[in-house]
Amino acid sequence: MTRRWVTALAALGLAALPLAVGRAQPAPRPIPGAAFIDEDVNDEGAESNGDAGAGDVPLAVVPLVDAAAPLARGAGVEVLAGELIDRVRDATPPLLRRYAASPELVQEVADRLVADRLLAAEARRRGLDRDPVVRAAVERALVARLRATALNPIAGAVADVTDAEARRWYDDHPERFHVPERRRARGIFLATRAEAQEVLRLAMARRRGRYLHDFRSLAASRNADPELAGLRGELRELTAGAWAQSPPVDDAVRAAVFAAEAGEVIPRVIPGRWRDRPGFWVIRYLNRRAAINRSYEDSREWIRARVVLERRVEVERREVERLAREARVDRVPASRVLRVEPGDAGP
Repeated sequence: MTRRWVTALAALGLAALPLAVGRAQPAPRPIPGAAFIDEDVNDEGAESNGDAGAGDVPLAVVPLVDAAAPLARGAGVEVLAGELIDRVRDATPPLLRRYAASPELVQEVADRLVADRLLAAEARRRGLDRDPVVRAAVERALVARLRATALNPIAGAVADVTDAEARRWYDDHPERFHVPERRRARGIFLATRAEAQEVLRLAMARRRGRYLHDFRSLAASRNADPELAGLRGELRELTAGAWAQSPPVDDAVRAAVFAAEAGEVIPRVIPGRWRDRPGFWVIRYLNRRAAINRSYEDSREWIRARVVLERRVEVERREVERLAREARVDRVPASRVLRVEPGDAGP
């Protein structure tokens, strides 16, 4: 029995995931073509087109009973035939071919639907539907469904974005397509030169060509700035000149990193500031990322997907504002609820 259920789950592609996540209006899938491909693209509702090969015979799901007919029924539990029909219809072409070749797999889908309904009913009987984790998951599924069926259609599809709109977005965001060389380093920021000299001595100490002290550990324990200590001194996206994505360090620090060899501790203390605070730096240069230049032609499809994403965000923002006004929502600033600071988190 256990093997059969595992097979059913595999055939379903994790069928136990919430059914509330809608499939209408698939979200845009950005095509690599921009210097920065954001990870905030909403994939809710996206579906696979399958990998049907040339010459495959199309398959249709033919209902033999009314969708409202019961598939299974018991005390407080009911599964309708339409649920099974929809689940099988939603399968990718390769999975449909498996269903056609092995009808017992469809029975396993039906058994999984019944099992999930029974388990869900038992979870409710035990009061788990009031569990905060469950309520949060239900809210996420409801929001995803609302986006897919009501909000995203307002924003339109990728095909609706004109070439003129895409070109304008490209021209308005040069920083996404023309990116200078960036370097990654670790830095230890100290208040006095004497402290910096001491840390530099430790960082430079070698034996048989290898550094004796782990620079990450030094950066975590000796940094005068708690933020840098928490990041183990990580300084990403350093550029030779000022750049929007680059850390707020002085030109002297940038110049020293760009004059160093990858992997080496820069053998001198560098005076500089960190977030408007004067001090001294000990730096180790780690590696580099080459400059990027993307043409409009290379980036056009990604831009169209991005434009649709921004439209969706704007539609949702306006809807949230409308609902908040109607509900007369009174907000408490998060800063009055909690703060995050170094130290033991406690129980």
